[in-house]
Amino acid sequence: IEPSAYKTRIKIIGIGGGGSSIVSEIASKIKRASFILADTDFNILKEAAKEAKHLQFGKSITQGLGTGTNPELGEQAAEGDKEKIKEFLKETDFCILISCLGGGTGSGASPIFANILKKLGILTLGIFTLPFEFEGGKRAQIAKDSLEKLRQNLNALVIIPNQKIFQFIDKNTPLKEALSTVNKALAESLEGLITLIDSPGLIHVDFANLKTILSGRGKLAYLNTAEVKNSDQIEELTKKILFNPLFPYAVKGAKE
Repeated sequence: IEPSAYKTRIKIIGIGGGGSSIVSEIASKIKRASFILADTDFNILKEAAKEAKHLQFGKSITQGLGTGTNPELGEQAAEGDKEKIKEFLKETDFCILISCLGGGTGSGASPIFANILKKLGILTLGIFTLPFEFEGGKRAQIAKDSLEKLRQNLNALVIIPNQKIFQFIDKNTPLKEALSTVNKALAESLEGLITLIDSPGLIHVDFANLKTILSGRGKLAYLNTAEVKNSDQIEELTKKILFNPLFPYAVKGAKE
């Protein structure tokens, strides 16, 4: 196969109710990638986007229901269906895992997915949202514990605290609308990343470059996309790129 004819096989996977919701919303907006929605809850998958493949796991453990806020149950559900999950993850060059941490399925199952991807030798970027402050300390601790497990198996991860939404959205905005704003920003950034590795440009960044940058484990990643209309707005563009209000960290100190 001519190198120019080979397309990087990219999969974007939403795990749990929150992750599936995000991927459902962005699936129609991003081209050149395939999508998987993975959950224990049959009803959530039934309502999910048809643009994605649906992966129900842990049926024998949860009887097709959710896992509540029990990450151990989410972990057991994924462990019990490892071979089924592995089949969905095969034939992938680059995988992006998306999950909302703090609940049962996303927090418990995501580390199992990440471990399977690591063993398959698939380059993996994780994107994780953290609970709102009003959700309480228990969910915050569940999210923290899950992140520690995830770092060991992922090449890089992006962390987005949901609380950051209120820095640029009016506090009276309905929660669904606020979360949709985050999903839109995430879709734009992911589309930018996929375009970067899939299309020739003035400075060509291909999949080999991405593999070099993301080699290793547990690196923190910064992801952002910005646009301006005129060439005299370069300063404004730079400011937009270097400051993403969703992130609890900036690019300062980045080595790669």
